[in-house]
Amino acid sequence: MDRLVHHELRAVLSVFAALAVALTALGLVRGFSAPDRPGALAGYFGALLALLVLWTLLKATRIKWFSHVRDFEKAVPVEDLDVVLPADRFLRDQPISPGLFGMYLVLALPLSFWEPWTLGVLLWSALDWLGQAALVAHWERRNGLLLWRGHVGGRPWELSVSRRPPTRTATGARPA
Repeated sequence: MDRLVHHELRAVLSVFAALAVALTALGLVRGFSAPDRPGALAGYFGALLALLVLWTLLKATRIKWFSHVRDFEKAVPVEDLDVVLPADRFLRDQPISPGLFGMYLVLALPLSFWEPWTLGVLLWSALDWLGQAALVAHWERRNGLLLWRGHVGGRPWELSVSRRPPTRTATGARPA
């Protein structure tokens, strides 16, 4: 099992790493040059960010076809599943998903040599995952719960929910 927010951030880092490798390969093959119209490029990037913010806000609502919040609220409590949660697996232990990195790298390299602007699609997916991670973190903080994703019994990829563990002091002791 893996925390959902860690899964989303791991996906973002994997896609950004694949994009960095693809853009570096593109620069080495075609040469590093400034864009022809930097103002237009900034406008496209601004429009992409505006659409992503709108998309993330739609996912934060309870609208039937867009909402992810409904899925979070339907998550099965971990106590009902008789599963031991991994206490020592964090994002810093494995910041990049090797499978996702490889898949995006295989996709990004040919696209970057064919048309460099097509890498915007990959950037869209990374920023969408980043918005999803922000949405999950906000929901977890607001509800005092943790969302888990992973193989649970015969229901792979079903979301599970657990209580947030109590905070600890600097010495590691529980607060009084």
